[in-house]
Amino acid sequence: MLVARHGCLIAQAIERLGAPPLAIEIEGAAWTIAIAHQGSSVTCQPGAIEGALVVTLTAQQFSELVQNQITFNGFLVARSLPFRGGSLADVSIWDSIWICLLEGWPVVGDAITFKDRSGAPLNLAQVFTPADDAEDIRHFLAEAGYLHLRGWLDSSDMVEISAEMDEALPRAIEGDGKSWWAQIDDGTRRCVRIQHFEAQSPTTTRILASRRWAEMVSLIACDDTLTSGQYVEALVKPVGVIAGPSDVSFHRDCHLGRHAYLCARRTVGIALTPTGGGNGSLRVIAGSHRLVMPVEIAKKAPYLPVVAVATEPGDLTIHLSCTLHDSTPPRVSERRVLYVEVPLAPRHGATETGRSAEELLREQVTSIHREIAQAPEGPI
Repeated sequence: MLVARHGCLIAQAIERLGAPPLAIEIEGAAWTIAIAHQGSSVTCQPGAIEGALVVTLTAQQFSELVQNQITFNGFLVARSLPFRGGSLADVSIWDSIWICLLEGWPVVGDAITFKDRSGAPLNLAQVFTPADDAEDIRHFLAEAGYLHLRGWLDSSDMVEISAEMDEALPRAIEGDGKSWWAQIDDGTRRCVRIQHFEAQSPTTTRILASRRWAEMVSLIACDDTLTSGQYVEALVKPVGVIAGPSDVSFHRDCHLGRHAYLCARRTVGIALTPTGGGNGSLRVIAGSHRLVMPVEIAKKAPYLPVVAVATEPGDLTIHLSCTLHDSTPPRVSERRVLYVEVPLAPRHGATETGRSAEELLREQVTSIHREIAQAPEGPI
Protein backbone atom coordinates (compact mmCIF):
# COMPACT_ATOMS: atom_id res chain seq x y z
CA MET A 1 0.00 0.00 0.00
CA LEU A 2 2.73 2.49 0.93
CA VAL A 3 4.72 1.62 -2.19
CA ALA A 4 1.63 2.11 -4.32
CA ARG A 5 1.20 5.58 -2.81
CA HIS A 6 4.78 6.75 -2.57
CA GLY A 7 6.82 4.48 -4.86
CA CYS A 8 7.28 7.15 -7.52
CA LEU A 9 8.71 9.61 -4.98
CA ILE A 10 11.06 6.93 -3.62
CA ALA A 11 12.31 5.93 -7.08
CA GLN A 12 12.88 9.59 -7.95
CA ALA A 13 14.99 10.09 -4.81
CA ILE A 14 17.04 6.93 -5.42
CA GLU A 15 17.79 8.00 -8.98
CA ARG A 16 18.51 11.69 -8.28
CA LEU A 17 20.74 11.05 -5.27
CA GLY A 18 22.48 7.94 -6.60
CA ALA A 19 21.44 5.75 -3.69
CA PRO A 20 22.21 2.03 -3.78
CA PRO A 21 19.43 -0.51 -3.13
CA LEU A 22 18.66 -1.01 0.57
CA ALA A 23 18.81 -4.48 2.11
CA ILE A 24 17.51 -4.98 5.65
CA GLU A 25 18.71 -8.04 7.57
CA ILE A 26 16.62 -9.25 10.49
CA GLU A 27 17.60 -12.37 12.42
CA GLY A 28 19.14 -14.13 9.43
CA ALA A 29 16.55 -13.11 6.80
CA ALA A 30 16.94 -10.23 4.38
CA TRP A 31 14.84 -8.17 1.96
CA THR A 32 16.00 -5.60 -0.60
CA ILE A 33 14.24 -2.43 -1.77
CA ALA A 34 15.29 -1.35 -5.26
CA ILE A 35 13.98 0.60 -8.27
CA ALA A 36 11.53 -1.26 -10.48
CA HIS A 37 9.13 -0.64 -13.36
CA GLN A 38 11.44 1.49 -15.48
CA GLY A 39 12.22 3.77 -12.59
CA SER A 40 8.63 4.69 -11.77
CA SER A 41 8.41 2.77 -8.48
CA VAL A 42 10.26 0.35 -6.21
CA THR A 43 10.05 -3.32 -5.40
CA CYS A 44 10.89 -5.40 -2.34
CA GLN A 45 12.47 -8.79 -2.95
CA PRO A 46 13.87 -11.54 -0.68
CA GLY A 47 17.60 -11.60 -0.05
CA ALA A 48 20.36 -8.99 -0.16
CA ILE A 49 21.22 -8.24 -3.77
CA GLU A 50 24.71 -7.34 -4.97
CA GLY A 51 25.61 -3.69 -4.56
CA ALA A 52 23.06 -3.03 -1.83
CA LEU A 53 23.57 -1.05 1.34
CA VAL A 54 22.95 -3.71 4.00
CA VAL A 55 21.75 -2.69 7.47
CA THR A 56 21.29 -5.22 10.28
CA LEU A 57 18.43 -4.78 12.74
CA THR A 58 16.85 -6.82 15.49
CA ALA A 59 13.13 -7.54 15.24
CA GLN A 60 12.52 -4.94 17.97
CA GLN A 61 14.57 -2.32 16.13
CA PHE A 62 12.67 -2.97 12.90
CA SER A 63 9.38 -2.61 14.76
CA GLU A 64 10.53 0.76 16.13
CA LEU A 65 11.66 1.83 12.65
CA VAL A 66 8.38 1.05 10.89
CA GLN A 67 6.36 2.65 13.70
CA ASN A 68 8.34 5.87 13.30
CA GLN A 69 9.73 5.66 16.83
CA ILE A 70 13.35 5.90 15.68
CA THR A 71 15.20 6.57 12.43
CA PHE A 72 18.36 5.19 10.86
CA ASN A 73 19.96 8.42 12.08
CA GLY A 74 18.72 7.62 15.58
CA PHE A 75 20.31 4.18 15.46
CA LEU A 76 23.56 5.75 14.24
CA VAL A 77 23.65 8.23 17.11
CA ALA A 78 22.99 5.37 19.54
CA ARG A 79 25.86 3.43 17.93
CA SER A 80 23.46 0.55 17.22
CA LEU A 81 23.29 0.30 13.42
CA PRO A 82 25.70 -2.19 11.86
CA PHE A 83 25.87 -1.63 8.10
CA ARG A 84 28.05 -2.64 5.16
CA GLY A 85 28.23 -2.16 1.42
CA GLY A 86 27.65 1.58 1.60
CA SER A 87 28.73 4.85 3.17
CA LEU A 88 27.42 7.08 5.95
CA ALA A 89 25.98 9.29 3.20
CA ASP A 90 24.08 6.28 1.79
CA VAL A 91 22.58 5.59 5.23
CA SER A 92 21.59 9.24 5.51
CA ILE A 93 19.91 9.19 2.09
CA TRP A 94 18.00 6.04 2.98
CA ASP A 95 16.98 7.59 6.29
CA SER A 96 15.16 10.27 4.27
CA ILE A 97 13.83 7.78 1.72
CA TRP A 98 12.41 5.65 4.53
CA ILE A 99 10.54 8.68 5.90
CA CYS A 100 9.29 9.29 2.37
CA LEU A 101 8.00 5.70 2.28
CA LEU A 102 6.12 6.12 5.57
CA GLU A 103 4.92 9.70 5.14
CA GLY A 104 4.91 10.54 1.44
CA TRP A 105 7.27 13.44 2.25
CA PRO A 106 9.32 14.08 -0.93
CA VAL A 107 13.10 13.85 -0.73
CA VAL A 108 13.83 15.81 -3.90
CA GLY A 109 11.68 18.11 -6.00
CA ASP A 110 11.76 20.24 -9.09
CA ALA A 111 12.08 23.99 -8.81
CA ILE A 112 10.85 24.70 -5.29
CA THR A 113 10.23 28.44 -5.19
CA PHE A 114 9.75 30.94 -2.37
CA LYS A 115 7.06 33.53 -3.10
CA ASP A 116 5.33 36.16 -0.99
CA ARG A 117 1.55 36.55 -0.98
CA SER A 118 1.68 38.74 -4.09
CA GLY A 119 3.79 36.22 -6.01
CA ALA A 120 7.05 38.19 -5.77
CA PRO A 121 10.28 36.48 -4.62
CA LEU A 122 10.32 35.99 -0.85
CA ASN A 123 13.00 37.87 1.08
CA LEU A 124 14.43 34.99 3.13
CA ALA A 125 16.27 37.44 5.45
CA GLN A 126 13.09 39.31 6.40
CA VAL A 127 12.60 40.35 10.04
CA PHE A 128 8.98 40.77 11.17
CA THR A 129 7.69 43.15 13.86
CA PRO A 130 4.27 43.31 15.59
CA ALA A 131 3.31 46.02 13.07
CA ASP A 132 3.57 43.61 10.12
CA ASP A 133 0.57 41.89 8.58
CA ALA A 134 -0.19 38.64 10.43
CA GLU A 135 -1.06 36.83 7.22
CA ASP A 136 2.29 37.81 5.69
CA ILE A 137 4.04 36.34 8.73
CA ARG A 138 2.06 33.10 8.59
CA HIS A 139 2.66 32.82 4.83
CA PHE A 140 6.41 33.22 5.35
CA LEU A 141 6.42 30.45 7.97
CA ALA A 142 4.56 28.12 5.61
CA GLU A 143 6.90 28.90 2.69
CA ALA A 144 10.25 28.95 4.46
CA GLY A 145 9.71 26.86 7.61
CA TYR A 146 11.08 29.49 10.00
CA LEU A 147 10.59 33.09 11.20
CA HIS A 148 12.69 35.91 12.65
CA LEU A 149 10.62 38.19 14.92
CA ARG A 150 11.67 41.44 16.60
CA GLY A 151 9.78 43.63 19.07
CA TRP A 152 7.73 41.01 20.92
CA LEU A 153 9.96 40.91 24.02
CA ASP A 154 11.72 43.53 26.13
CA SER A 155 15.50 43.30 25.69
CA SER A 156 16.00 44.30 29.36
CA ASP A 157 14.40 40.98 30.38
CA MET A 158 17.20 39.18 28.57
CA VAL A 159 19.71 40.61 31.05
CA GLU A 160 17.63 39.26 33.93
CA ILE A 161 17.34 35.82 32.34
CA SER A 162 21.08 35.70 31.73
CA ALA A 163 21.65 36.52 35.42
CA GLU A 164 19.28 33.68 36.37
CA MET A 165 21.35 31.38 34.15
CA ASP A 166 24.46 32.47 36.04
CA GLU A 167 22.74 31.39 39.26
CA ALA A 168 21.57 28.06 37.80
CA LEU A 169 24.80 26.94 36.11
CA PRO A 170 26.78 26.24 39.33
CA ARG A 171 23.93 24.00 40.50
CA ALA A 172 24.28 21.72 37.45
CA ILE A 173 26.20 18.50 38.01
CA GLU A 174 27.50 16.41 35.15
CA GLY A 175 25.48 13.21 35.00
CA ASP A 176 22.42 14.68 36.74
CA GLY A 177 20.21 13.92 33.74
CA LYS A 178 19.23 17.58 33.50
CA SER A 179 22.27 19.11 31.83
CA TRP A 180 24.60 18.63 28.86
CA TRP A 181 28.33 19.24 29.06
CA ALA A 182 31.15 19.98 26.61
CA GLN A 183 34.95 19.91 26.61
CA ILE A 184 36.70 23.29 26.22
CA ASP A 185 40.13 23.76 24.64
CA ASP A 186 41.55 24.99 27.97
CA GLY A 187 40.94 21.53 29.45
CA THR A 188 37.81 22.38 31.43
CA ARG A 189 34.35 20.91 31.08
CA ARG A 190 31.39 23.29 31.03
CA CYS A 191 27.65 22.92 31.28
CA VAL A 192 26.26 24.02 27.91
CA ARG A 193 22.57 23.19 28.35
CA ILE A 194 20.16 23.28 31.30
CA GLN A 195 16.90 21.40 30.81
CA HIS A 196 13.61 22.55 32.36
CA PHE A 197 15.10 25.99 32.92
CA GLU A 198 11.63 27.46 33.45
CA ALA A 199 11.75 26.03 36.99
CA GLN A 200 14.81 28.16 37.74
CA SER A 201 13.91 31.38 35.94
CA PRO A 202 11.08 33.57 37.27
CA THR A 203 11.61 35.98 34.37
CA THR A 204 11.11 33.23 31.79
CA THR A 205 7.98 32.04 33.61
CA ARG A 206 6.61 35.59 33.59
CA ILE A 207 7.27 35.96 29.84
CA LEU A 208 5.55 32.66 29.02
CA ALA A 209 2.47 33.82 30.99
CA SER A 210 2.31 37.26 29.36
CA ARG A 211 -0.29 38.52 26.92
CA ARG A 212 2.38 39.42 24.36
CA TRP A 213 3.69 35.83 24.38
CA ALA A 214 0.14 34.48 23.96
CA GLU A 215 -0.35 36.81 20.98
CA MET A 216 2.86 35.52 19.41
CA VAL A 217 1.82 31.89 19.92
CA SER A 218 -1.57 32.60 18.35
CA LEU A 219 0.21 34.20 15.40
CA ILE A 220 2.47 31.23 14.66
CA ALA A 221 -0.24 28.62 15.33
CA CYS A 222 -1.83 29.14 11.89
CA ASP A 223 -4.57 26.48 11.75
CA ASP A 224 -3.29 24.59 14.80
CA THR A 225 -4.12 25.00 18.47
CA LEU A 226 -0.89 25.32 20.43
CA THR A 227 -0.04 25.45 24.11
CA SER A 228 1.62 28.58 25.49
CA GLY A 229 4.94 26.74 25.57
CA GLN A 230 6.62 24.25 27.83
CA TYR A 231 9.97 22.61 28.38
CA VAL A 232 12.49 25.47 28.25
CA GLU A 233 16.16 24.75 27.63
CA ALA A 234 18.86 27.32 28.43
CA LEU A 235 21.87 27.04 26.12
CA VAL A 236 25.33 28.47 26.69
CA LYS A 237 27.65 28.36 23.69
CA PRO A 238 31.21 29.04 24.85
CA VAL A 239 34.20 29.85 22.69
CA GLY A 240 36.64 26.96 22.27
CA VAL A 241 34.43 23.86 22.46
CA ILE A 242 36.37 20.88 21.12
CA ALA A 243 33.94 18.04 21.94
CA GLY A 244 30.37 17.64 23.07
CA PRO A 245 26.86 18.76 22.11
CA SER A 246 27.29 22.53 21.99
CA ASP A 247 26.95 23.44 18.31
CA VAL A 248 25.15 20.62 16.52
CA SER A 249 25.40 20.26 12.74
CA PHE A 250 22.33 20.30 10.48
CA HIS A 251 19.49 18.22 11.90
CA ARG A 252 15.74 18.20 12.38
CA ASP A 253 14.11 18.01 15.78
CA CYS A 254 12.79 14.64 14.54
CA HIS A 255 16.33 13.61 13.52
CA LEU A 256 16.27 10.64 15.88
CA GLY A 257 12.65 9.66 15.28
CA ARG A 258 8.96 10.34 15.95
CA HIS A 259 8.43 12.79 13.08
CA ALA A 260 4.74 11.91 12.89
CA TYR A 261 4.37 12.55 16.62
CA LEU A 262 6.56 15.63 17.14
CA CYS A 263 6.54 17.79 14.07
CA ALA A 264 3.31 19.74 14.45
CA ARG A 265 5.08 21.80 17.12
CA ARG A 266 7.01 25.05 16.87
CA THR A 267 10.38 25.67 18.49
CA VAL A 268 10.89 29.25 19.67
CA GLY A 269 14.38 30.61 20.28
CA ILE A 270 14.83 33.63 22.57
CA ALA A 271 18.12 35.43 21.92
CA LEU A 272 19.77 36.53 25.17
CA THR A 273 22.93 37.81 23.48
CA PRO A 274 23.57 39.14 19.97
CA THR A 275 24.27 36.50 17.34
CA GLY A 276 26.04 36.52 14.00
CA GLY A 277 29.63 36.96 12.94
CA GLY A 278 32.00 36.40 15.85
CA ASN A 279 29.62 34.68 18.25
CA GLY A 280 27.79 32.29 15.92
CA SER A 281 24.13 32.03 15.02
CA LEU A 282 21.25 29.78 14.16
CA ARG A 283 21.19 28.70 10.52
CA VAL A 284 18.17 27.21 8.77
CA ILE A 285 17.66 25.56 5.40
CA ALA A 286 14.70 27.34 3.87
CA GLY A 287 11.96 25.03 2.66
CA SER A 288 13.48 21.90 4.21
CA HIS A 289 10.12 21.16 5.84
CA ARG A 290 8.83 20.67 2.29
CA LEU A 291 11.59 18.24 1.21
CA VAL A 292 13.12 15.67 3.56
CA MET A 293 16.71 16.46 2.53
CA PRO A 294 19.24 13.94 3.91
CA VAL A 295 21.25 15.48 6.72
CA GLU A 296 24.61 14.44 5.26
CA ILE A 297 23.72 16.25 2.05
CA ALA A 298 22.54 19.25 4.06
CA LYS A 299 25.96 19.44 5.71
CA LYS A 300 27.98 19.30 2.48
CA ALA A 301 25.89 20.16 -0.58
CA PRO A 302 22.39 21.41 0.34
CA TYR A 303 20.00 21.83 -2.58
CA LEU A 304 17.90 24.47 -0.81
CA PRO A 305 18.99 27.92 0.50
CA VAL A 306 20.96 28.13 3.76
CA VAL A 307 20.06 31.23 5.80
CA ALA A 308 22.02 32.56 8.80
CA VAL A 309 19.68 34.30 11.26
CA ALA A 310 21.54 37.15 12.99
CA THR A 311 19.62 38.27 16.08
CA GLU A 312 19.61 40.99 18.74
CA PRO A 313 18.78 40.37 22.43
CA GLY A 314 15.04 39.81 22.74
CA ASP A 315 14.61 38.65 19.15
CA LEU A 316 12.66 35.44 18.54
CA THR A 317 13.40 32.72 16.03
CA ILE A 318 10.73 30.17 15.22
CA HIS A 319 11.33 27.01 13.27
CA LEU A 320 9.07 24.11 12.46
CA SER A 321 10.35 20.96 14.09
CA CYS A 322 11.09 19.31 10.74
CA THR A 323 13.01 22.29 9.33
CA LEU A 324 16.73 21.57 9.04
CA HIS A 325 18.78 23.85 11.29
CA ASP A 326 22.20 24.05 12.88
CA SER A 327 24.28 26.33 15.10
CA THR A 328 27.59 27.87 14.07
CA PRO A 329 30.22 28.02 16.83
CA PRO A 330 31.21 31.33 18.45
CA ARG A 331 34.74 32.51 17.68
CA VAL A 332 34.98 35.72 19.73
CA SER A 333 32.32 35.86 22.45
CA GLU A 334 29.91 33.50 24.20
CA ARG A 335 26.38 33.13 22.90
CA ARG A 336 23.29 32.49 25.06
CA VAL A 337 19.81 31.48 23.94
CA LEU A 338 16.65 29.86 25.31
CA TYR A 339 14.62 27.35 23.32
CA VAL A 340 10.96 26.87 24.16
CA GLU A 341 8.88 24.00 22.80
CA VAL A 342 5.38 25.05 21.75
CA PRO A 343 3.48 21.81 20.99
CA LEU A 344 -0.08 21.11 19.98
CA ALA A 345 -2.63 21.43 22.73
CA PRO A 346 -3.85 18.04 24.02
CA ARG A 347 -6.88 16.63 22.25
CA HIS A 348 -10.21 16.83 24.06
CA GLY A 349 -10.66 13.78 26.24
CA ALA A 350 -6.99 12.75 26.07
CA THR A 351 -5.72 11.14 29.26
CA GLU A 352 -2.23 10.79 30.68
CA THR A 353 -0.94 7.22 30.84
CA GLY A 354 2.37 7.70 32.59
CA ARG A 355 5.52 8.86 30.87
CA SER A 356 5.08 9.30 27.13
CA ALA A 357 7.28 7.78 24.44
CA GLU A 358 8.47 11.31 23.79
CA GLU A 359 9.67 11.73 27.38
CA LEU A 360 11.45 8.38 27.24
CA LEU A 361 13.09 9.37 23.93
CA ARG A 362 14.20 12.67 25.46
CA GLU A 363 15.92 10.83 28.31
CA GLN A 364 17.58 8.53 25.80
CA VAL A 365 18.80 11.47 23.74
CA THR A 366 20.18 13.19 26.84
CA SER A 367 22.08 10.04 27.76
CA ILE A 368 23.41 9.69 24.21
CA HIS A 369 24.64 13.28 24.15
CA ARG A 370 26.29 12.82 27.53
CA GLU A 371 28.20 9.87 26.10
CA ILE A 372 29.08 11.80 22.94
CA ALA A 373 30.49 14.63 25.07
CA GLN A 374 33.03 12.17 26.52
CA ALA A 375 33.81 10.27 23.32
CA PRO A 376 35.37 11.05 19.92
CA GLU A 377 33.06 13.04 17.67
CA GLY A 378 30.72 10.94 15.56
CA PRO A 379 27.70 11.58 13.35
CA ILE A 380 24.93 13.47 15.16
